[in-house]
Amino acid sequence: MNSKIILNNKKIILDNFNKGKFEKVIKLGKKFLKINKDFQVLYALGLTYLTLKNYLEAEKFFRNIILFKPNAENYYIYGNIHKQLKNYNEASKYFSKAINLKYDYSEAYNNLGNTKFKLGLIDQAVKNYQNAIKFNKKNIPAYFNLAHAYNEEKNFDDLKKVLQEVLKIDEKNTTALNDLGYLNLILGNVDEGRKLFEKVINIDDKHIRAFKNYFLITKITKDNKFFKKLEKIDLSNVNDEDKIFAYTSLSKCNFDLNNSDLALKYLAESHKVKKIKSNFNLEDQNKLFEKIKKIFEKNQYMYNEHKDELKFTPIFILGMPRSGTTLLEQVLSSHSKIHGAGELNYLPKIIDNVNLDNIKNFDSFIKTLRSEYYKKVKQLSDKKFIIDKLPMNFRWIGFIVKAFPEAKIIHIQRNPMAICWSNYKINFPDSGMDYSLSQKDTAEYYILYNDLMKFWSKNLKEKIININYENFVNDFVNQTNSLIEKLGIKWEENLKNYNKNNKPVQTASLLQVRGKIKKNTSEEWKKYRDHLKIMQETLDTAKIKY
Repeated sequence: MNSKIILNNKKIILDNFNKGKFEKVIKLGKKFLKINKDFQVLYALGLTYLTLKNYLEAEKFFRNIILFKPNAENYYIYGNIHKQLKNYNEASKYFSKAINLKYDYSEAYNNLGNTKFKLGLIDQAVKNYQNAIKFNKKNIPAYFNLAHAYNEEKNFDDLKKVLQEVLKIDEKNTTALNDLGYLNLILGNVDEGRKLFEKVINIDDKHIRAFKNYFLITKITKDNKFFKKLEKIDLSNVNDEDKIFAYTSLSKCNFDLNNSDLALKYLAESHKVKKIKSNFNLEDQNKLFEKIKKIFEKNQYMYNEHKDELKFTPIFILGMPRSGTTLLEQVLSSHSKIHGAGELNYLPKIIDNVNLDNIKNFDSFIKTLRSEYYKKVKQLSDKKFIIDKLPMNFRWIGFIVKAFPEAKIIHIQRNPMAICWSNYKINFPDSGMDYSLSQKDTAEYYILYNDLMKFWSKNLKEKIININYENFVNDFVNQTNSLIEKLGIKWEENLKNYNKNNKPVQTASLLQVRGKIKKNTSEEWKKYRDHLKIMQETLDTAKIKY
């Protein structure tokens, strides 16, 4: 083939690439490269597969591209391909290569931070995000990634500073304003949060997340102007996540207005949208719970010796979500010797990394659990007790007892229907809570929880402090005093003023725990009992009283 034909064929391929005719680029380009080694065609094919999000094919071509031309830009693209393929160690390597060739490559620092974050190396992620900002003061994605990392570490002071820096660059950045508003809610500044949500909606009256946050803290009347604005939004043109938030907000508003039928209809719509993409499977949960029991039974009588001494005593507050764990933490963390760390995801993450199917040496697994968890939590406070209030840790009670024999485990129970109704009504961000998307699954999951708690109680009864939510709120002082005694510390009057505790709260109960204790909330489900027959029948079948 003479050079003129080769150049003409190459021109046709590149013209097709520029016109976005990618199928022709692939067909002609692959044929061309079998005969001719040409960087431009190779690059066009690599970018074609990248544009089509065929990352496996893109990786093959860019593997050769970086051999032809090992520059910062190509290493950066190759790193991004590996990031899309979830090869985070490989991605990190090539982002680092890009930075070595271009020390001020802001985007590469940002993406290197993202891969480090995915690998659980939060400190390294933070440093890379900071470098991304250092070399480009207007790299807005890097600011938000840094904010996300600070939020993950519950570093709310630095999180606030980052969001304020974004607003110095763009005072009308609705994402930063909304996030700053939510941070104010976490910190207990409800009025300031509400003002920021209103500001966002006034800038963008289709900002559904701001609507969601505003209605979360606002009991509305039918004349509420923001409610009227939300009702006017055409939800057919919004993404599924925002659609879920919108339906949840419309449901909440109609509950406020006592329009129960409409409220439940919107709630069902929200669950319907979310369920389409949900991978939750109740049978998988059943298998997991059975696996947990078998692992514990097999190793129940193994003696796990721990020579190290903890500088603090862990307190695990656990139970079903919406059972009162947040209130209990808010009360206990009012004590001068107790730090409330909120919902820590450290324990389940460590267990996920080990993988229950691959536990070959139980003693080694328990020692890893102890050392890795302690390494993370000891950085949070110097107080004598640190609370980990992740409700779903009820699954791991047996492992907790083995890894932390000195720990205090507080299990809070509540009326089963009150729990199931509250779970069904809440839009949980964690996909692990997707059992709450149907009445039957919610009740079935409660049954699994109840069965596992019976198992733990049978085998570890002396290690678990059981609290009944209804008794706790009806006889607050005596119940709290009794609990404090069981923790081995003295009563403090400040425990009575738990609602003045300015500890950050990140759960759906963030508003309730700032106020005075409300009694009889476990009876509220009865207003909707005619709509919750499936839930009740499922619990009845398992002979669970409510």
